[in-house]
This record gives sequence, C-alpha cells and structure tokens, in this order.
Amino acid sequence: MAQQKRKTTKADATRRQLLDAALAVIAERGYAEATVDRIVEVAGVSKGVAYYHFASKADIAESILVEGIGDLIASFEVIATDAPTATEALVSMVEVFASVIFESPAFGRFFVAELWRPGRAWSEVMREHEQRLLGLLEAQLRRGQAEGTVRPALDPAFEAVALVGMVLTTSLYYIGEGEADGDFAPSRQRFVAHICDFVHHANAKEALVSPAGR
Repeated sequence: MAQQKRKTTKADATRRQLLDAALAVIAERGYAEATVDRIVEVAGVSKGVAYYHFASKADIAESILVEGIGDLIASFEVIATDAPTATEALVSMVEVFASVIFESPAFGRFFVAELWRPGRAWSEVMREHEQRLLGLLEAQLRRGQAEGTVRPALDPAFEAVALVGMVLTTSLYYIGEGEADGDFAPSRQRFVAHICDFVHHANAKEALVSPAGR
C-alpha cells in the first residue's frame, strides 16, 4: 500500500512538472510553436514519460486550462455558499480570479489566447468547466437582482461573460504595467481594489444611466 502511494505521488509530481513546463513553453513561444520536445526538455523527462501522462500536446494544453478553471470553480463555489450577499460574493470572486492571474500571468495569457483563438475546438470537459464558471457568476448576478442590489435590466448571462473577459484582459494589462515599472506588487493591489470597486458600482441598482440610455 505504501509503495503504491509513493508511485502515485511520484506520478502526480511528474504530471505537475509536465504541466508547469508546458505552460512556461507556451508562454515563451505561443501554443502553435510549443513542441512536445521542448516541453519535455524543460520538464527534464523523456518523451515516453510525457506520452504516458498525456495523449498529445493538445491534451497537455487542455489539462492546463481544465485544472486552472477547476480551481477557480472550487473557490467560487465556496464563496457562493459563504458570502452573505451577492455583492460580497461577486467582489470576492473577482478578487480571487484577479489574484490567480497575477500569480500566474502565463496561465492568464494562455486562457485569453484560447478564448480568442479562431476555430478553437474544446472538449466536452472544457466546455463544461467554462459553463460552470460562467454559471456561478451568473447565479450571483441573479441573486443580486433578487436582493435589489443589481440592476433588474442587466442581462446576467451576458454580464458573466463580460466579467471574465474584463478580469482577464485588464489584469494582464496591469501585470504588463508592473513588469515595465519593475514594481509588481503595487500594481496587483491597485488592480484588485479598482476592479472590485468597478464591479460593485457598475452592477449596482443605483448606477448612473448614460445620456444615450435615457
């Protein structure tokens, strides 16, 4: 039993090593130019080991996204259960999402690239993860409407997609700004504070109506 556990632990560590190496290579070269040869070189394992864990480069890439989004889903589910109001839930979800991107800009860039890649063909598992993530945000927007804190006219399904895109693109912008300044942490703090404030006020029932919308 102990020997089997050690084998499982080693296999899990090798799998994680390959995923981290793949993300680094994709961040460096882009998905199209990333090769399994380069990934195994960075991971320090043989190609046979890589193919033991993953069927292809596409399988490795999808595993990165599925695991990353899966972690976000798990965090969002806890927040949805614990937050006393929709507003607090949404702000916490956005803060967690932004923090994940700041901790792993390579994951954020890959996620954005896959969202925008023409003709992408995600598996059913990946599509389910995407819909679960959006569904958790949408549920809190609907909850906010029921609580009277989110504008009734707002379309929760559209807003959920908009929130994901906004957090991804704006966090990557601030990461670039921080890297250019050589001062990373303050950029993260500013971003999280500003975007949480924006989400709160943009969705608020009392939000200002633009002249065009009157």
